[in-house]
Amino acid sequence: MSRRPILALLLAALTLTAGCSFLAPNPESYTSTYEYSVGVDATGTLSDVTIRVPLPQRDGDAAVDADAIAPNDTVDGMDATVVDTEYGPMLELTAETFVVETRYFRVVEADGMGRREEIDESEYDPENPDHQKVSHRTVTVSVTETATYPIETRAPVGASPTFVPDATRELTDCPFPYRDETACFAYDAPVYLAYGSADSTRVSGVVAVYGSNEWFAGGWTGNGYTDRVSFAATGPRDGWVVANGTTEVGRGTYPSPEP
Repeated sequence: MSRRPILALLLAALTLTAGCSFLAPNPESYTSTYEYSVGVDATGTLSDVTIRVPLPQRDGDAAVDADAIAPNDTVDGMDATVVDTEYGPMLELTAETFVVETRYFRVVEADGMGRREEIDESEYDPENPDHQKVSHRTVTVSVTETATYPIETRAPVGASPTFVPDATRELTDCPFPYRDETACFAYDAPVYLAYGSADSTRVSGVVAVYGSNEWFAGGWTGNGYTDRVSFAATGPRDGWVVANGTTEVGRGTYPSPEP
């Protein structure tokens, strides 16, 4: 055999080896995280406000502590703390008055970037597409924490932080098509709403926890799960309401590489 075919075979073997090495998962890239987020929206002023929303639980305890959620014990003008309830640990938001005032904005461009600036009501033109009228107020908070890789994302309830882990979850359709591993489950979740308001005032909110594993194998990939509780109410409230819970599991690439 001549040297030329041998060199060609060696080059092909080196190329194949390099390609396999590039596509192999990089152990130094393995990461796992949890993200907990809360968003509450009101279309009118509220008085004597107490709102309690679920915290993700693990082994019966809150998976996120009060210091991480509200280091200064406040969230967007509301007092915030973690409380124990008959339904488990919850984030409690309170305020004597939660004022909602209509505000007006216009979008301006500077250095090729658009930004929103507040304007007086007299300057607002409803026919101008760059003008905006905001008649609600939102409270938001988000916390991200790292976890020991890997976390359980195919069957997270009882193994990873989820809401109301003892709730009865029933298989339901997923909102988007995914691979065969993905499944969605619906359940009832408790939320506490107590406040005075106009009969037309609407209060709505979403709390969610997202857990994920990520790694690099020729590109970033991973898998995860999402647990979400959403609620909406109109008019004054004074007690527990049943919110809609949805747990989405098994989204992404499987299996996770062994640590």
